Amino acid sequence: MATPAGGLTFVLDENKAGLLPVLRASRALAHERTTDLQAQGIAPGTLDPDLLRSLGARGRFALIARDGRMLEPLSQRQAWRESGVTVFLLGKAWGNMKLGELSRRLLFLWPTLVDHAEQGGQGVAWRVAPTIPGPAANAFRLVTARRDEPDP
Repeated sequence: MATPAGGLTFVLDENKAGLLPVLRASRALAHERTTDLQAQGIAPGTLDPDLLRSLGARGRFALIARDGRMLEPLSQRQAWRESGVTVFLLGKAWGNMKLGELSRRLLFLWPTLVDHAEQGGQGVAWRVAPTIPGPAANAFRLVTARRDEPDP
């Protein structure tokens, strides 16, 4: 799948690929720009630094990742910084949910996720809590700054 000209593409990591049909069926905002790693030519099991660099070299991407600690190893943080990919980190609580519940919560948060990705600029990362009820914005916490700013 090619990246839409000038557009931002949302990529679900291999652990969340089951959500792709749900997002498309729901007609979620930006669903036509939502894909998975395999559709981007990235093989299952590809190491995080390699997949970040690969996505970054291809265009503007926002990665929705199950690994809440993805950016903690220095080598992975460096690869992420170089890539410019926006990352949404779905922590352990997301991984313990059944597909139906995970889908319901992600659909609730999806419009806010898209807004953060499109307005936040490239090269930022957010932790996403599976928070319902309450305002969707409360589920997002910026955990890294833009490339030209030091981390908080």
